[in-house]
Amino acid sequence: MYDMKHILNIIKQGLFVVTLVATLAVTSCQQTEPTFGKDVEIFQIVDGQQVALEEIDATLGGARYEFVLHSNIGEWQLKPTYEEDNEWCKAWPSEGKDDALISIKVFENQTAYPRTCEMNVVARGQVMATITFNQVANQPSMELAYAYPDDTKIVNEFGESFKVRIDSNIEWKSELSYNSGWLHLGEKTDEYQEFIVDANTEDVERVTSVRFRAIGTDIEHRLYISQGTSAAFDAATKCTISDIQGMLLDGVGSIHDNVYVQGYVISDYTSGNFGAKHMVVMDESNSGILVEFEDEFSNVYPVNTFVTLHLKDMAFVADTTGADGLEGSFGSKIAGFPSARVKFAEPSAGIAPIELHVGDDIANYEYCLVTLKGVEYVIPYGTYLNVNEDFNGDYLDYAYSYSQPFNTFHSEYIQPLRDKSDNIIELYTRRDANFRAARVIPDGSGDITGVVMRRTKSEVPIYHLRMRSLADDQISDDASTRRAKTIMQIGPWSKKKQLDKVTACVGIGTLNTSATDGGVILGSSSVSMYLSNAWARCTPSTLNPENNRWYPLFATAEGVTYFSVRALNWWDNNYNRITDCQGVAWIITTNTTGVEGQLSLDMVFGSSSGGPMHFAVEWATDENAPLDEWKHCGDFIAANASLSNSMKAYTVDLPDACKNQSNLVIRLRVSENMRAKNTSAIDPTGNSQIGVIRLSSR
Repeated sequence: MYDMKHILNIIKQGLFVVTLVATLAVTSCQQTEPTFGKDVEIFQIVDGQQVALEEIDATLGGARYEFVLHSNIGEWQLKPTYEEDNEWCKAWPSEGKDDALISIKVFENQTAYPRTCEMNVVARGQVMATITFNQVANQPSMELAYAYPDDTKIVNEFGESFKVRIDSNIEWKSELSYNSGWLHLGEKTDEYQEFIVDANTEDVERVTSVRFRAIGTDIEHRLYISQGTSAAFDAATKCTISDIQGMLLDGVGSIHDNVYVQGYVISDYTSGNFGAKHMVVMDESNSGILVEFEDEFSNVYPVNTFVTLHLKDMAFVADTTGADGLEGSFGSKIAGFPSARVKFAEPSAGIAPIELHVGDDIANYEYCLVTLKGVEYVIPYGTYLNVNEDFNGDYLDYAYSYSQPFNTFHSEYIQPLRDKSDNIIELYTRRDANFRAARVIPDGSGDITGVVMRRTKSEVPIYHLRMRSLADDQISDDASTRRAKTIMQIGPWSKKKQLDKVTACVGIGTLNTSATDGGVILGSSSVSMYLSNAWARCTPSTLNPENNRWYPLFATAEGVTYFSVRALNWWDNNYNRITDCQGVAWIITTNTTGVEGQLSLDMVFGSSSGGPMHFAVEWATDENAPLDEWKHCGDFIAANASLSNSMKAYTVDLPDACKNQSNLVIRLRVSENMRAKNTSAIDPTGNSQIGVIRLSSR
């Protein structure tokens, strides 16, 4: 008899068409005993009939194929004959017992070769049945991954090795021209060809060429290799990076003088928190520059390497793509920097970071390594990157419009840091950083080191910090070292459960909306408040470098991820207890009796694409007070959590009048009928969401 549990699970996953499921259900009910003569049979239902299945011709673009496995052999596994076929032909479930409904996902064939996968039903150490998937070949293609100016790669006159990446779906080879006695072939892989260049001991420039050819086709590309003499560099004058900056206007311009600089690499290309082609260099003048190589293979200089850069005729340009490939304004850089311009590179102990406080003029230290003294995370919540890593959409068109002046979608995350003088700086962590989920954000205070970088949003330059590795964060896990003390905290939630009321886990307080009594229903979005994923890990995780994924995977797993509380119907809700305006509000009640110091409301917050964008922060001592009796504390714009697949951290300072109140009511009220995605009206099904909210005293 069919295993209906498996069938129902498949249906829930949307892996089977309705008509086929219906047919299977009828067949299942009618069949009580096996009718097959074999221990294992694979079949489809075609026109109500069981049709044995042994071979499938898969489409070029790939597809999902479903079939029924009938078995009386007990436990079984689905395994391809060759393990590497699992990369393009995946079975779900891959193991089971007795009968099951099976789905095979065949991925697009991007290669120029046909391929075959034998998917075997294995039990008792034997292959009991096999279904073969055949897939046709794609059109052959081969391109150089990077465009070199005039199809010419300039190499170092002192000799070097370099790699050229090839994007190809067919086998290829590289061939040297007849006059390539000084250029030699090195390591070759499917992705690149290495070349080794001899030093030029002559006084004459020399040029040769390489031909890349797709085997069995007429596709080929030629790359010229040019090597100059040492004469230009021998005549060059040493400058400081500060001198170079003085030759530029707002960081932009060309260096026509024959000069070079020496400095220390302060970025770490191996950590993933900087672009693969990007190298930041700082010298003893306490100035730095951003170098963007012409290809990622040229960036081979570890952190602390002492480098000599020849800058004659190099151009500093506005960085409009940034380290993350996003459009915007990001300071200045040397673009397309040839590896040949790195004349010398040697290991060193590095350069000492500049010790600063957040309140110092951080703009004077762009592209410098600094240590910020005595800082703490505004909201110790999740890990460095509170972003849904399973999301791979591309919404860059919205990056600098409407509700998105804060975050850069799923490519990076911002953690605000605050010093003892209440100054705030943002810590940026890229999605590619190999430490992004290795530590839960510490709750204490301490020092943190990183590279100061710039991003302009809404025409305002924002200077932020980027760590090189986990070792840069020396902030303590000891909450007793923290200056900001938690008076009240609601959330986060590590279990998805029904709550009769949302109450504080620290101190005294409740969370509600003005359109509900505060009850939270498990997993339901049809009611006013419900729990759902927050894309923030509550435990540190381990990176698998082979697929760049963290384990355990978090998605919506309890004990691995935090959940957020959400609510719907944020404008003109008939159940809204606020009668003198149309916007619904989050309502926080607490007690601040005896509290001293500066109060702040710190929270992790967001809205869906159709949810509210504009919020006003207000306080009163009576939730039912009229609108004109509520005191205004500030305004904020909710980040579009649907597009970024993350929520933003916010902090709002509260007036001294909020202290020593036995019943302090703070509300986050929707102030405009505008959704987070654009200027359209709020959708009744759009949500607002809170990951954690705390009242702090500093």
